[in-house]
Amino acid sequence: MTNEIIPSAVSLNRGDTIAFVSPSERLNEIYPSALTRAKSYFEALGFKVKTFDTKLLSTDFRRKTLQRCEELHAAFTDPEVKCVLCTSGGTTCNELVRFLDYDLIKKHPKIFCGFSDITLLHYALYTQCGLRTFYGPTAVVEFGEPPSPHPFTADHFLKVLTGAGVGAVPRSLKWTQEPIDFFISGDSSKKERALQTTPPWRWLRGGQASAPIIGGCLSVMMRVKGTKFWPSHKGKILLLENSTGEDNITPIPIYRTASFMADLGNVGMWDDIVGLVIGRPFGHDDRMREEFEKMVLEQCNGTDFPILFDVDVGHTSPMLTIPLNGMVKLDSDADDFSILENGVVN
Repeated sequence: MTNEIIPSAVSLNRGDTIAFVSPSERLNEIYPSALTRAKSYFEALGFKVKTFDTKLLSTDFRRKTLQRCEELHAAFTDPEVKCVLCTSGGTTCNELVRFLDYDLIKKHPKIFCGFSDITLLHYALYTQCGLRTFYGPTAVVEFGEPPSPHPFTADHFLKVLTGAGVGAVPRSLKWTQEPIDFFISGDSSKKERALQTTPPWRWLRGGQASAPIIGGCLSVMMRVKGTKFWPSHKGKILLLENSTGEDNITPIPIYRTASFMADLGNVGMWDDIVGLVIGRPFGHDDRMREEFEKMVLEQCNGTDFPILFDVDVGHTSPMLTIPLNGMVKLDSDADDFSILENGVVN
């Protein structure tokens, strides 16, 4: 495992090329209209877009895995590409991590962004390359939302990746946890999601901490522990968020999340970290949120690190873009969650 941390790349600027890659699910093939909207959005801002997508994946498991690795390699080695943006999450990133050429990727460090199943790649690229990556939106889901991306999501993504993202983490005014309708009604749907007033974030436990932030989707992290891609979390601030349920419409039951949290305790996580940031859980009403908060405090009983809950991270909309393994600060007295360190070089 490498101990070196390298910046992802120089900052993203208008005129640069963004690569769309699909290391997990091929939602770009199922929802081409969403991919087109995402491409059009970035092109309207003055960016160029390249889609790295083998149109016909092999039916052979190993060959199909290697094809997706080749797409990721091609995006990282393309001299025109500044940012590698995943099209979506899924369930299959774990198939790639044994076969990626980490020396090649380390020689061509670039902005890499995605969330959910992409957590596996964030951990792999950190432990094997020392690459600083970004936990944030994807092309099909967030930037392909009709009629356009949530402004909060898009604005923070661009702010962080252009090198202007240091400072207090913003808080959205409007949010939604409705599934995007094209997941339900099909690619042609242009139905907009209803927004409501965003609940304020809450300090489940006060305190102060400044440290690198690491983490991602809780259920995916459980598939990393015990492998060579699992790093030390000693002295880190942990970022956690929950995915949707198996049907992408209903939430993960709280008892299941509690089980995942207990697994983290069993591998010594609560002894190692100095702070905890938790994204707004998908599909939870007020009663479930209260149960969720109680569960978190029960699982972290006996510790004293600050815990910030209901942050705009993960499977609700909008979402922040967080530079993983970059320095952040938590200060409950000042009600402050701040990014202290850019993930790009200006």
